[in-house]
Amino acid sequence: MRNAMKVGTFIATMDNAAAIGQKPQDVVSAPDQLTAYMTARVTFLEQLAAQALPVQVLLANFSGDAAWSRYEKGIQQVFAEADLTCPAIAGSTESNMPTLQSGLAVTMLGEIQQRRAFDHDQLSWYTYGLPLVGEEVLAQPEDVAQLLPIYKAWQAEIVQQIWPVGSRGLQGEFARLFGERHVECALDGAKSAGPCTVILLGIAADNESQAQKIFLRNFEKLHISEK
Repeated sequence: MRNAMKVGTFIATMDNAAAIGQKPQDVVSAPDQLTAYMTARVTFLEQLAAQALPVQVLLANFSGDAAWSRYEKGIQQVFAEADLTCPAIAGSTESNMPTLQSGLAVTMLGEIQQRRAFDHDQLSWYTYGLPLVGEEVLAQPEDVAQLLPIYKAWQAEIVQQIWPVGSRGLQGEFARLFGERHVECALDGAKSAGPCTVILLGIAADNESQAQKIFLRNFEKLHISEK
């Protein structure tokens, strides 16, 4: 698993955002719904990376009562985009102390799905999306890896493994996935991918042609070799 934890029979994943939102002192000005969408999107992708699907969503809201409904809509948008029913959303709001900047955390509890076994070392690996962070995410939404094709390809087992790329950038994830092996990539490996705007996709050789028909933009194959 990437950034997930097994809790009993459930898989727990979480992501957060701070100083991004609608408060005057936020570093990045963005609609609260969009901030929650991006945060929940990362949490959802971490579930898929752990071969699980969410059944419960927990929201920690540090932005005041008024932000709750906007955050809730952003979370619901993730599931609507993947053509799934959104699980129940519960959580808490900091309403005693007013905050100067926005903040939220989204936790999902998921159930592991029964999928065909695969050999990690036999997969071909691709990048999908471009590494973007901060204002770039707002300016280039078409270059953010899209949820619907990711989920549908994972569900159909055209994609065997999903691996989100976040603030560590591609190089950080290459080290976790491939160890000392050399990876050739057309993208900037050192750049942050913010809210997982790039996804690494592990695909069995006999599924590559199908995947190429699904991922039509910013879909590039990695070349991996021993050093």
